[in-house]
Amino acid sequence: MVDSTVAMTCERAGAVLPHCVGGFLDIVAFAALGERDQLDIKIVQTGKWPMVSLLLEDVRHVTVDKGPDIESSFIDEITLIPLLRSATTWPVEADGLVTRFDGLPDLYWLRLVGPTTITVISAIMTISTSLA
Repeated sequence: MVDSTVAMTCERAGAVLPHCVGGFLDIVAFAALGERDQLDIKIVQTGKWPMVSLLLEDVRHVTVDKGPDIESSFIDEITLIPLLRSATTWPVEADGLVTRFDGLPDLYWLRLVGPTTITVISAIMTISTSLA
């Protein structure tokens, strides 16, 4: 059974993330803050909003394959896959990124692909849009 928070976050992501394809990375900032590391991603010039902010907290894995210039790097593809603690199996690619253990929360596996590719797995994801 999918937790209601995961379902709501994935529903919100489904309404926002497709509009980010073709947008540009503005900020990618990682902060190690004790128990709750966070990755802040700002995408500008999206198909619908001037800016979309993705805040991923309680980060379990992050990689950035940097293109020639991360600032203004466009986004060709975005995927979000929930990694549910109750699932008997995860995609093979995810199994190599995060070790499963008792007490591991449901996770979000987000990939942004373009000249810069960002892969992040986190326990909390917040998506916000700006009107101006």
